[in-house]
Amino acid sequence: MKRVYLYLKNGKYSCYADILDEVKLPPYSTLIGPPEAMINPYWINNQWVDKERVSDKVPNYQNVLAALPTTEQRLAMQQSQQIALLQTTVMQQNQANVKLQSTNQQQEKQINQLQQLFMLTNQQQAVTAKKGEN
Repeated sequence: MKRVYLYLKNGKYSCYADILDEVKLPPYSTLIGPPEAMINPYWINNQWVDKERVSDKVPNYQNVLAALPTTEQRLAMQQSQQIALLQTTVMQQNQANVKLQSTNQQQEKQINQLQQLFMLTNQQQAVTAKKGEN
């Protein structure tokens, strides 16, 4: 019997298996066992390498901080948002003004029609009054 150590295609250690001596070494396997001290063994270039785990890495805070906007950038973003809000407000006010102007024009037409009606009524009353005098 011989013990073979199996690893994944990317080299990460998987497990070991005991096979008969006459059995050919399977793919992605080696007779060399990973050292017990290794936490994350990988089979790379015919040797076991202890690869650093992503979760074990100390975060580089400079990378995080570099992604944060500066005070000037934050102020510029706030100003841009405020400008966009003001533009929206102005557009809404302009729409309201257009509606009011339209309503005013309609009311002006109605007033003119009423004035013409009153003038016509007054003329008819004057004609009727003159007929009554005669």
